[in-house]
Amino acid sequence: MRKITIIILFFLVATLEGKSQNLEVGFGLGTGSAYMFENADNNIDIDYSLPFSSYLDLKYSKPDSYFGLKLKFQYLNSAIEGRNWKGYNEPIDGDVTSLTSMILLEHLKENSKWNFGYNFGFGYTHQEFRQDLINISPVVDRNFMSVCFSGIISSKLNNNLAMQLEPTLFWTDPVGSLRENDKWQIAGEDLSILMQVGIKYKIL
Repeated sequence: MRKITIIILFFLVATLEGKSQNLEVGFGLGTGSAYMFENADNNIDIDYSLPFSSYLDLKYSKPDSYFGLKLKFQYLNSAIEGRNWKGYNEPIDGDVTSLTSMILLEHLKENSKWNFGYNFGFGYTHQEFRQDLINISPVVDRNFMSVCFSGIISSKLNNNLAMQLEPTLFWTDPVGSLRENDKWQIAGEDLSILMQVGIKYKIL
């Protein structure tokens, strides 16, 4: 949390250095397909519901630069049902929740009504897996790195406000994905596809 606060302060101080910098804040909601490969694996009994996702971000950029720098907080929650294939095949009726803090490079030129761009980067994910919500089983906490790539479709509403559609590929624990598959975890090393709609406001 201390590192995140330092980054935010850096963004704010940087805007005081001149009038040529831009600072934008954004917020959005969406859904998609969570933990796609595990969900599609016919050899295990696991089913993920449509996830709920939301994000909050802060972007710093200069008008003449190709990339802007974005700090993004991504929330993801999905219900999970089936059998615990990593344990003793106990029933699962719970959920998986994660919060990821990401640093992204973003390219988006806003010269017209409709604009297209993309961003990519990596982050730190804190995940909580609850196997049984009814009997309130212990929470399994995990921390790992994640990688993110998003396309951007942006529509200006006025000079300071815009709507954005972001199809996102979210890869949780890419390092763990390189291990042998018998060491993979429930809701661990996997890909999620998110479709999120949001708004952004130009502060400076």
